Amino acid sequence: MTGLLFLFFFFRPIMFIDIGWLVFGLNVTEVFAIFATGVLIVAFILRAIMTKRLNISSVDFFLFAFVFWVLFIYLLYVDRSHIKDAAKFVLPFITYFVLKNVIMDVRSYVRYLKMMLVGYAAPILASSFLIVQGLGLYTVLYWNNLYRYCGVYANPHNLGHCMALYLMGLVVYAVICSEREDLESIFKQRAFFLFSCFISVFAFYCLYKSYVRTCFLGYMLFIYYYLFRVNKRLLALLTAVIGIIAVLSAAVLYTIFFDMVDSAKGPDKSQFGSGRPAIWMHNIEEFSEQPLDRILAGVGVGNINSHIAERKREQVGDMLNSHNDFLEVMTQTGVIGFSLFVAFQICLFRKIRLLEGRQRYVFLALFLAVIFMNFVSNSYVTRFGLGQMFYAILAYVELPEHRTRRLQAQEAKESEI
Repeated sequence: MTGLLFLFFFFRPIMFIDIGWLVFGLNVTEVFAIFATGVLIVAFILRAIMTKRLNISSVDFFLFAFVFWVLFIYLLYVDRSHIKDAAKFVLPFITYFVLKNVIMDVRSYVRYLKMMLVGYAAPILASSFLIVQGLGLYTVLYWNNLYRYCGVYANPHNLGHCMALYLMGLVVYAVICSEREDLESIFKQRAFFLFSCFISVFAFYCLYKSYVRTCFLGYMLFIYYYLFRVNKRLLALLTAVIGIIAVLSAAVLYTIFFDMVDSAKGPDKSQFGSGRPAIWMHNIEEFSEQPLDRILAGVGVGNINSHIAERKREQVGDMLNSHNDFLEVMTQTGVIGFSLFVAFQICLFRKIRLLEGRQRYVFLALFLAVIFMNFVSNSYVTRFGLGQMFYAILAYVELPEHRTRRLQAQEAKESEI
């Protein structure tokens, strides 16, 4: 079972690499996500047989309620739904439930997280090599002549989001290890720290060359919230350094954020952030005009279209890609599905707040950064492989409950004696 989990954590970031192969109409990343979920389910069954115990909480009620709701409305509106999109909603949630039941202690969690960070090295180094060579180019923006790279990933957004998650996951790993000196030897910690610093340089480079503004802002939110909670002096120093860099590179920043700056200055704010306000308003109006059953259950899972001509597909209605995962959940799964999804997020937030020390703040920073990125773009819901890794990292918040149950079981045995 341990071997299965190591394989999942090591290969999950690697299998984000786009090699262009299709299997039954699915790319390799999507096939691996399904296969990896199967592996996790096998590990979960083995753990349940061995321990004869399940970790069930209020989180699981909303988790499975949302999963069953997605499957129900997929069957209900099968004529306007897509099974691949239904799987995108479901698989990350199943990943969280399985991992919170098979990872039982902090030491095991740290080993698995470390394996994920090591696995990241392959796509990070490969992407950096391609970008330096001028390869892995995705597009050149007409308006500002900005070269956006994707490296070994399918598009710049996958590259940017994966780099941001790696950098945030590395901070999570460092914080946990710093508060638990018994997890690994000092030599191993220092060796991995040097390796991580080396890889992080390339991760920052890839993140920058992706020019995914959502990731820039999300990672800044992560760092700022965490430092605000644990080290305000370092936060002030970081702010001063960023301020100086921003002044010196004002022209570059304008090139990256040009449409946001121009929209903020001009009378038409609907084109702010690549036209997000216009897209959001269009989808809200389209959704509000649906009959009652569609408002409750959505317009169909995956029943959306892109505003980009080459990505358009047949659909029922005129719903566009929202560039907002929360709005995507509401339009595709309805008010009921949206309510269940939000309730699940609230339960996770409450569990994170039960953590102690700096661990609470680093996981709150991670959670809030992801919530922000979900709100302003297609992030950890639409990119379900990314969602799998996020919920795998978030499985840590269940460990205090495992520890409490072990102590209760130990006390019960001692009282019997």
